[in-house]
Amino acid sequence: MPITVEFFVAPDDEVAAQVGPRQRRHGFPALACSDFFPDDAVADWEVLLAGGVAAGSRDVVPMKNDGFTVFQLSSGLCSALARASRDRLVEVAGAWAELASVKEEGVPAGTAAEILRGLADLARTAESLRQPLYCWYFAP
Repeated sequence: MPITVEFFVAPDDEVAAQVGPRQRRHGFPALACSDFFPDDAVADWEVLLAGGVAAGSRDVVPMKNDGFTVFQLSSGLCSALARASRDRLVEVAGAWAELASVKEEGVPAGTAAEILRGLADLARTAESLRQPLYCWYFAP
């Protein structure tokens, strides 16, 4: 099943709620990726990167029967991503890829590392702009 994913920085929930598959040319800093469930991944990353229990994301547009949702990543995860070294991101990517394979989500380690490096860059951008980091995904 193809899953379209985009992490992005936006000024607030109202603006973030307007972003999605029909509004992809929004002009916000963003990272597009695909073929994994980001809400599950975010929880995994928070545990693997920040340690402890995942604080969880906050729904901005709850998922309905249309397969679309927007959520905000926790500030703890954003901080952990922004401060993580490249080596730490590669280490977490390997652990996430292993965990994803157990869940039968199949994210290759190289792809996982690319996603986490791009997301860390986006988290640093969010911090410098003092804006939240969001994600939308569509899983038909």
